[in-house]
Amino acid sequence: MSNQSSTIVQRIWKYCNVPRLSIAAGVESTPVASLSRVGRLRQSMLKSAFEGKLLS
Repeated sequence: MSNQSSTIVQRIWKYCNVPRLSIAAGVESTPVASLSRVGRLRQSMLKSAFEGKLLS
């Protein structure tokens, strides 16, 4: 492969990897955020239950 072709391939590869990294970071952060929301919801429900405010 010529030097020019190699440079072009390297540039294309660099741009192809950027979205994959951001997608991977997004996929990783989604479960963490969901677990955080679930924990807050659980605490809210327990607080309401102990205060006698849960609806049946």
